Amino acid sequence: MLGAGLSPALRRPGTNPAVADAQDIDRALKANPFPDADRIGSQAIPQPPRVEPQRGAIDIEALARGKVHLPNAGAASGAAPTPLRIFITLDMPRASLQLLTDQAARAGAVLVLRGLKSQSMRQTVAVVQELIGKRRVAWVIDPEAFTRFAVRQAPTFVLTLNDAASDVQGSCRAGCATPASFVSVAGDVSLDYALETIQRRQPQAAPRAEPLLKRLRGSPAS
Repeated sequence: MLGAGLSPALRRPGTNPAVADAQDIDRALKANPFPDADRIGSQAIPQPPRVEPQRGAIDIEALARGKVHLPNAGAASGAAPTPLRIFITLDMPRASLQLLTDQAARAGAVLVLRGLKSQSMRQTVAVVQELIGKRRVAWVIDPEAFTRFAVRQAPTFVLTLNDAASDVQGSCRAGCATPASFVSVAGDVSLDYALETIQRRQPQAAPRAEPLLKRLRGSPAS
């Protein structure tokens, strides 16, 4: 109660120390006045530090192998962009993730995540470490790629039909991939099935799909 906070000097003799009357309250307010509006307005409000938004894809494979300390845009190897991306989520069935990780490693595809598992980089890297094991497979976090290639479900397999589409980065404000520049297949299927489906749907994709299928099956690509 308010009276409990009053000093003995503000209590009248013979009164209950736990009860304050109007005079006690008036004296307390005079001794400890509220700051006026001008004083409040003149006080500086601390500003939180500005954190710049992360641009580009985050190389999760590099993080999982301890190659980099902070997220880095693009692939760490600097190799030519792959025409094949597999858009996934870590909430997919475990068997599907293991199969696609193995097939992506053999075909040279990139596994693309929209974001972090449970909003945690630590959890995301731990899951990726367990999935890739000793294999060499590219993983990136690139939410803008989901928009660029109109991905609405996982897994979705995207094969670009030209190098310009393979190398496109950034948001759609910088230029989305046009429907004519890539072919996509969605569904919980294997990579070889997806590539075969792409070839049937668009025969012009065969020159890009066939070498990937040969690599996937262990045959030398011509």
